[in-house]
Order: sequence, then C-alpha cells, then structure tokens
Amino acid sequence: MKPLLRWIKVALLVLAFLLGVWFALENAQAVPVTLMGLGLPSLSLGVWLLIFTALGTLLGMAVSLPTVLRLRRQLRARERQLARCEKELKQLRLQPIRD
Repeated sequence: MKPLLRWIKVALLVLAFLLGVWFALENAQAVPVTLMGLGLPSLSLGVWLLIFTALGTLLGMAVSLPTVLRLRRQLRARERQLARCEKELKQLRLQPIRD
C-alpha cells in the first residue's frame, strides 16, 4: 500500500509541476513588480505568480512549524506514557489475586 501512495504522491507532484509550467507559458507577458518599494526585475506574469505561490507556501509551513513540533513532542510523551502504563498493566496481571 505504501509504494502505491508514494507513486500517487509523485504523480501529483509531477502533475502540479507540469500545470505550473503550462500556466507560466500561457501567461508570458512581462510585468514589473514592486515589493515594499523594492523594484524587482520584469519577469512573466506566470513566473511571478509561481514564485509568490511557492513563497506563500513556504511561509505558511514556517508559521505552522512550531505547532507541528509541539504536537509531535506531545505525541512522543503520550506514547512513552502509554508504554509505561502497558508495562505496569502487564506486571499487575502477572501478580496473584489477594483476598
């Protein structure tokens, strides 16, 4: 099942790349971009949109990174706690019952 999911992810990534290239080729007119007073070079509209989409994606990932790391740390702590509880339960089951 995992190899199939990997191939699906690769296929989607290739498809997204091809769509991005197609979009850039369809929007080939050069446009000047000014960002916070800084004049950037004139590139095609499609290239600028792809660049800013990629930057927005990376910025979103960077903003969510602290939350993801915190949740992973909490998950590891809960997994360790679960392992301790299962170990204790196993020990308790091995003890004889007292009246």
